[in-house]
Amino acid sequence: MPDSTALLSHPADSALIDSVAADTASAKISIVNFTELKKCHEVDGPRVLHLKNVRLGRVEYAGGIDPEPISPLPGYDSGVMCLLIVIFLIITANCRHYSTFLKTFATDLFSVRRRANVFDESRTMSETRVLFSLVMLVCVCEGILLFSAVSCQGVAAETFPAIGLLTLLSALYYGLQLLSYRLVGYIFSNKTDTMQWIKGFNASQSFLGLVLVVPTLLILFNPGMSWLLLSISVALYATARVIFISKGFRIFYDNYSSLVYFILYLCTLEIIPPVLIYRMALNLTIIY
Repeated sequence: MPDSTALLSHPADSALIDSVAADTASAKISIVNFTELKKCHEVDGPRVLHLKNVRLGRVEYAGGIDPEPISPLPGYDSGVMCLLIVIFLIITANCRHYSTFLKTFATDLFSVRRRANVFDESRTMSETRVLFSLVMLVCVCEGILLFSAVSCQGVAAETFPAIGLLTLLSALYYGLQLLSYRLVGYIFSNKTDTMQWIKGFNASQSFLGLVLVVPTLLILFNPGMSWLLLSISVALYATARVIFISKGFRIFYDNYSSLVYFILYLCTLEIIPPVLIYRMALNLTIIY
């Protein structure tokens, strides 16, 4: 077996050992240099620019959106629900008479009789109760719809007092319409035609109250559909008014001179008052 000393003393072997040692030393140096490059020094950090418009502190968008309280639905107001329950109870108490008198109201709305009838003046107590309940219904529906229209304009008010006030305004408007129609009929026509005209008005309001119940209840519990439901309600109101106006035209139109008076009637009693009522509702809600 050859001696290890002899192997190391060989010139080729010595050169091999020197090259391995040199490679090992260079590897150590590279490892040390790699570690030193990964160190973070203060001078290598980002520099803060001192600007006048820079504000240090909490970033606004990083905190999210502040929660806002959800306004309660108008249908959850106990006062409004009590008002609707009272109206529905009054209607229910007279429901056995509705099938009869709705036919009578339909005749009053569309029929025009030039000959006087003995029974035109008579009105039973049952018909009066039915008419009263339907008129109350249409006034409440109009009050709620006016409140929704005012709320869409950004006016905030307590639900039940505002709806109660607007309901009273609708009832006052209904009473003023009756007085105006009686006055116009007294001036420009006879008693029989005037009674037919007023009965047509009451019939139109009765049917209007029945068809406004659905959008009114929907708007109480789904205010997000206010614009759509208000548009439907306005269309229903306009339809009822057009039917009533057409009956008035059939009653009072005789010649071209009466057409001028009829146009004045339209402007005075059918176009300007609804605009004034809406403005009054807006101002009353703001003041309240």
